[in-house]
Amino acid sequence: MQRSLFAGQIAGMLAIVPMIMYATATQWAIAGAMYFGIMTFGQTMGYHRFLSHSYFKCPKWFEIVMVFFAHIMMVGPAILWVATHRAHHKYTDTDKDPHSPKYKGMWFSHFLQVFTEPDIRFARKLLKNNMYRAQVRYYWEVIAVFALMLALIDPFALVYAWLAPAGAAKLIGSSVFSYSHRNGEPHSDLIVGLLTFGEGFHKPHHDDARLHIWHPLDIGGRIIQLIKLGYK
Repeated sequence: MQRSLFAGQIAGMLAIVPMIMYATATQWAIAGAMYFGIMTFGQTMGYHRFLSHSYFKCPKWFEIVMVFFAHIMMVGPAILWVATHRAHHKYTDTDKDPHSPKYKGMWFSHFLQVFTEPDIRFARKLLKNNMYRAQVRYYWEVIAVFALMLALIDPFALVYAWLAPAGAAKLIGSSVFSYSHRNGEPHSDLIVGLLTFGEGFHKPHHDDARLHIWHPLDIGGRIIQLIKLGYK
């Protein structure tokens, strides 16, 4: 699966080129909405703050939405992502950190995280969940169905409604690991924080992993706050 995920991520990043060359204003708007969905609901809120850290509870339908957006980013099944991320917190910026730029190198932490071999015992609860076990089993089948649906609507939708936003989310989102973990410690970076809708405000998260809002401009945290108020 690792090589397939890496190939998908490269395809997404390369899809940014035809997006720049040919996309219309409407297609850019759709791409922007998909980028927001993938980065905010999928990565920031779904895989990270909901599944890895259990910051909030939500209806099952919203959990499925978050997992879907993270799924099409092609960063791997939740079980593997969560196990890797929890190991990152346990061993932050040490030689056991699965994607520390200090020990693994900038290029690995930014582009090659997918080749990390996680200890899935860090995701014991998800291993017992049938939905997340099915996600591992049918990972590429879900991708194939989504791609087919887009292609039937508009072949170029594969670029503007999926690959380019997913590639941009991977390219920008990985800056949290490769850049915001510089000099052997976590940092908060305004530009990264804004582009990732909260993830780049990273230092408070490592200082106190119980915090669900890391900065006044932490969009993901603000949405979680609304969910926590409305769903008890």
